[in-house]
Amino acid sequence: MGSDFGVKDAAGKVMQTVAEVQEEVPGKAPTQVRTEKELTRVVIIGGGACGMAAATKIRRQSDFKITVLSSDSHTAYSHCGIPFVLGREIENFEKLIVKPPGFFRGKNIDAKLNEKVRSINLARKVVLTGRRTYPYDKLVIATGSLPFIPRKSEANILPYGSFTLRSLADGKLFGKALETAQTVCIVGGGIIGIECASALTKRGIKTILITRSKDLLSSQFDSDMAAIVRAHLETLGVEVITGEPLFLPENFWKEKTVYVKDRHFTADLMLLATGIKPEVCLASEAGLDIGKAGGIVVNEMLQVKAGEEFLSNVYAGGECAEVTDLLTGESRLSQLGTTARRMADVIGNNITGKYSTFGPLADPWVAVAGDLHFGGVGLTPEQVKRQGIKVINGFSRGRTRASYYPDRKDIYIKLFFKDGDLAEAQLAGAQLAGGEGIKERIDALSLAIRKKTTIKDLLNLETCYAPPVSMLVDPLIPAVKAAVRNMRETKTE
Repeated sequence: MGSDFGVKDAAGKVMQTVAEVQEEVPGKAPTQVRTEKELTRVVIIGGGACGMAAATKIRRQSDFKITVLSSDSHTAYSHCGIPFVLGREIENFEKLIVKPPGFFRGKNIDAKLNEKVRSINLARKVVLTGRRTYPYDKLVIATGSLPFIPRKSEANILPYGSFTLRSLADGKLFGKALETAQTVCIVGGGIIGIECASALTKRGIKTILITRSKDLLSSQFDSDMAAIVRAHLETLGVEVITGEPLFLPENFWKEKTVYVKDRHFTADLMLLATGIKPEVCLASEAGLDIGKAGGIVVNEMLQVKAGEEFLSNVYAGGECAEVTDLLTGESRLSQLGTTARRMADVIGNNITGKYSTFGPLADPWVAVAGDLHFGGVGLTPEQVKRQGIKVINGFSRGRTRASYYPDRKDIYIKLFFKDGDLAEAQLAGAQLAGGEGIKERIDALSLAIRKKTTIKDLLNLETCYAPPVSMLVDPLIPAVKAAVRNMRETKTE
């Protein structure tokens, strides 16, 4: 995805300049009712957050013939809610289904579940499944992602007793197995692994969390912030093992044992939460460009690229498509449901003539494990290290309520500023953890990054106060002042 915003679409039409927000220019409404044979045929591959949202967006704005092809057995559900069903905070998996198939039938959207697409023929403009051929005028590729399994094996299947959580069906299968489990080993120290570890302890299940990285959340948090998350998990009863690779034997179903260096653990089940990779096989085999980050290359209108040109009738969105990073300008992947939803809006607008563009992302995120909320926005430790970006940070620990108010909770804030003086150093990232108020602060800091807020601006920030919801001096302010001190110390060295 390019980062300059004076753009042309694939047909050569000059677009309005758009940066952080998407713009819409209403197109012309159809002048007459068309027969079904004359209707524009839209085929969407993938029934996840981007695919189904694009379908409903297109339906609201057109009378097109819309077909959604999904290999999943469910559609329009919240994948992010799976850990909370496992922890029994949500009654059952059916509660995660936002819109049942009947909703889409009522909207005249033909959603075909359990139908796997085998190939895309761009020249003939058809999509082929094992059952039939679907011709299209407009195509949307929203194939999402696949679990990343760091495992070498001659067999192309997981050992019995091992699970992933790619789909709602996976969640149901794992949830059923948990009913008789006493000990579970979770492999992976990212958000899903952490949220699931917290969930299982609520059920009295002994949980071991293992990651080969030296810290939890190694691609998103600095070591000191990751330590806060680790300490919380350990208070819940999770055994956390970091910095060690895990060996999973092929006969795990028989031995019920996992090996970590010179140690071994008995476990009834294994959950592999080792990350995901974009599902781009169909796109690649069809001749579409795959970028450096591993996703489908798209332009600002989310049209795909084949060779030297972007295709005016083929779009991609969600976890399978690359985006542009707001702070580095690099192509990257975004694995957030919020990103997929925004992409669906842009795709729907462009397919129906209400042209939109999709700008760079700061990628704010938040997660919950028990009573701990944690998240971040902007530059990650990986980006800082890989690109050699110079940053100044400021850290503070505060409380979410006045010191005398009941049920106050700790809150930890770490801010990052691009190196410079007080008038020039801009907010470039933030990492937060605490008992409450994390999501709202991350949202505000995301806007501050987009507005290129400087450290001087934040020093002059006015904040509100009431004992039940804040301290007199918001914890954000000490973090800014700490960054100022660190900046001055750096300049005098």
